Amino acid sequence: MNHLDIHAERCVHQQVVASDCDACVRACPPGAWRLHDDGLGFDADACDGCGLCVAACPTGALELPAPQALLHTDARGKRSLLLACERADVHGAAGGVAFLYALAPGWLLRQCDTHRAHAIAVAPGDCTHCERGAAGPAWRAHWLAVAARLPAAPQLKPTTAPEWTARASAPAVPDAGRRAFFRRLAPVAPRATAPASDPALSSARADTVARLAVVGTDAPPAPLWAVTLDTARCTFCMACTRLCPTGALAVELGSAVEQFRLDMARCTGCGLCQAVCGDGALSAPRTPAPDDTALAQPVRLPLHRRRCPSCRIDFHQFAAPAEGPHSEERCPTCRQGRPWQPKLVVQDATPS
Repeated sequence: MNHLDIHAERCVHQQVVASDCDACVRACPPGAWRLHDDGLGFDADACDGCGLCVAACPTGALELPAPQALLHTDARGKRSLLLACERADVHGAAGGVAFLYALAPGWLLRQCDTHRAHAIAVAPGDCTHCERGAAGPAWRAHWLAVAARLPAAPQLKPTTAPEWTARASAPAVPDAGRRAFFRRLAPVAPRATAPASDPALSSARADTVARLAVVGTDAPPAPLWAVTLDTARCTFCMACTRLCPTGALAVELGSAVEQFRLDMARCTGCGLCQAVCGDGALSAPRTPAPDDTALAQPVRLPLHRRRCPSCRIDFHQFAAPAEGPHSEERCPTCRQGRPWQPKLVVQDATPS
């Protein structure tokens, strides 16, 4: 069984103790992951190495050794990645994976780039009688969401075990033409070959987001993940902007126009912002519709700087002074009746 690598420093629970992220818990069929009152726990003896938690982890905190895919080249020179479930009854060790649905779309796309593959031929097992099969619909929905946003996404081609085995063992097909004649003078390599060692298997969400960012600057696709900010609840503590690993949430201060920026094109759906928000101002990450391209553009919300008369600390609010229910005279800390402690203040301190 493959050894699961846990990068605790990337885990949401390591960065926000009170987080309720349970992506790995919900994904794990044997219940190796448990969420307790005192944190997240893992039972290595219960783990069967299926890798579903790896694909589900939003921050890439979990990794497995990369499965060894096979490469098949057809008569037209088109390359395909060959991957098969270990329960698909295919022959040969190469190309087999513990579970196909553990292969996150981001990781598959990266493999296609590395090996210049135009398609992915997968041989699933009998999912209807498999305890892991329930993950199939969510995995397919994620793949389709990614493919819908990429103009030249590799084709995902389910195939039967006999067809997959035939491709994996197919001999070289001679090319036509003068140059092919000279190539035939040299030893011919088999058409299905095992590529060099690949990067570790992970959710690779950051790779997917980076790929979508370069699809087109004129008409960028809808983001894969998005959060909603409730400005009426936000106290502008800036905890979310400090934890956001990609800059999807950020503040632009120090200029004539100060703003809070939401750039959902950078969002990986990690949920750190929602976990750290004590005011419930941020929603859980969601996947917008592919045609919701308005979210692909950054949204900038103007901020207004004020000085609290109680603690003499500058703070920001979304509404202009004397406008709306959020235009309080005192800062959020003083409004809640908490004593001012310089080491705990998160707003900018400006000398009097």
